[in-house]
Amino acid sequence: MYKWYTDSAATLVFLAEVSHPSKPKDLPHSKWMTRAWTLQELLAPPVILFYDSEWKPYLGNTGTNHKESPEIMQELADAIKIPCGNIVTFSPRGLGVREKLRLASTRNATYEEDVAYSLIGIFKSDIRPHYGEGADSLGHLLEEIVTRSGDDTVLAWSGKSSSYNSCLPASISVYSRTPYSPPLLEGEAMKKCITELRDDQKLLEWEALAIYKQIKSLRPARFASRRLYLPCIVFPVRGFIRYRARISGLTGVDVTTTDNIILDKQRRFFLVHPWIRYIRGRHNGVNGEYLSGSDTDTDSGVDVSTGWHRVASPHAAPPPLIGRYARALEMIARLGQPFHALLLVQQPGGEYKRVAADNDIFVPGLGTDIDPRDIRAKTLEIL
Repeated sequence: MYKWYTDSAATLVFLAEVSHPSKPKDLPHSKWMTRAWTLQELLAPPVILFYDSEWKPYLGNTGTNHKESPEIMQELADAIKIPCGNIVTFSPRGLGVREKLRLASTRNATYEEDVAYSLIGIFKSDIRPHYGEGADSLGHLLEEIVTRSGDDTVLAWSGKSSSYNSCLPASISVYSRTPYSPPLLEGEAMKKCITELRDDQKLLEWEALAIYKQIKSLRPARFASRRLYLPCIVFPVRGFIRYRARISGLTGVDVTTTDNIILDKQRRFFLVHPWIRYIRGRHNGVNGEYLSGSDTDTDSGVDVSTGWHRVASPHAAPPPLIGRYARALEMIARLGQPFHALLLVQQPGGEYKRVAADNDIFVPGLGTDIDPRDIRAKTLEIL
């Protein structure tokens, strides 16, 4: 369907409930803007024309393409909160995964499966419609997104878990909320963190490099047979006092779950930091903003730390901080930032399940007081 609209000479949209004469902002409030399938009708066509209930051009605009109308496009851009340019010349690569899910999150469909199937073209997905699978259709789509792109923003939600996989949501509506995204850590803020990490002498160079090696060796998140293989930093939960968790290496973490939490010897809980791509510095968490950090092992020889360490003698010039050690400290500085975590419970077979939470589980962060013994980088198998 998406390709069909993309290749069309023109797409005509009849707004049955928009009375004549139409007025500004009638279109954004029309029923057409609430349906799942109409999102691709809006984005895919190069030429689109809107008509009111009497088949008169919307707002009296008699142009040959309403995507060339600044007034109409601005109405739509304000309504769906993306730039006009993304509507006029939409490309599946022009918006990030999370932004496309947000666009779809407020729309509804007669058939549950159509919530996912209407997004096949927008995500350039290869899944095939199979009516009768119900909520699993959304699971199939999200599974493919994660497997093909390694995009972990799909996991940033709170609410009820899907029966497809506990790390996926039961409803696409959860993506209407903007998840927490840590601030960019660069420039003077990064220098300050690096200075504290080096000057406190709590983290030796070999310890920093060991943490760096652990995190760098993790492979991207992927699915196989409905199981999510999730790279993450793992923090064991020692217990719960009411809803405040006692967690190794972390303090001040409040947890409100939709599932009952029962602690016993057979149920081990873990809080995990899954935003590995942010820690590595490839881009910023859920927003996909690129940072300046490199994730290669090549020693570039670039001085990234002049003045970031104590000077032993007033006459001694500070040595430059380059190569893997520099990248290790940058990575550890990002690891110390606040983040929202996932709560997992270990299963008898060694796999894990996500414990559904009513709200984001916010972790204040490790700061620069990092104990290497608390950093356990693993890939967990989640059902």
